[in-house]
Amino acid sequence: MGVNYYNHQETVAKNLIAIMRKKGYSRQTISKLTDIPRSAIDSLLLRGGENINESVYNSYIIQINQTFGFAEDYFLKETPKPNYSPPAPPTKTERSARTQELLNGLDIILDIYSMYKK
Repeated sequence: MGVNYYNHQETVAKNLIAIMRKKGYSRQTISKLTDIPRSAIDSLLLRGGENINESVYNSYIIQINQTFGFAEDYFLKETPKPNYSPPAPPTKTERSARTQELLNGLDIILDIYSMYKK
């Protein structure tokens, strides 16, 4: 075993979460695909296998790499965060005369309702 994943637990956890999101996998799915116990997957995702010793931790990551065909250093690379840009604000559109008339009528009805509601 050439790589010690145990020393990079935070990066490994982030990358494993990114894989799960990208592929739509649950913890249970990853567990079934890799034959790694679900509780171990939970420990791997919690930024480290505090409950897992170093050699077992490393073997789990190697097993995941083999299952998905990842390179040995796949989990050691920082995953770039996706660029998120908020949607453009809606452009102001003109309402037809009929639509504006109906909205004005609705405004009047709501005003009358608010007087009687008190």
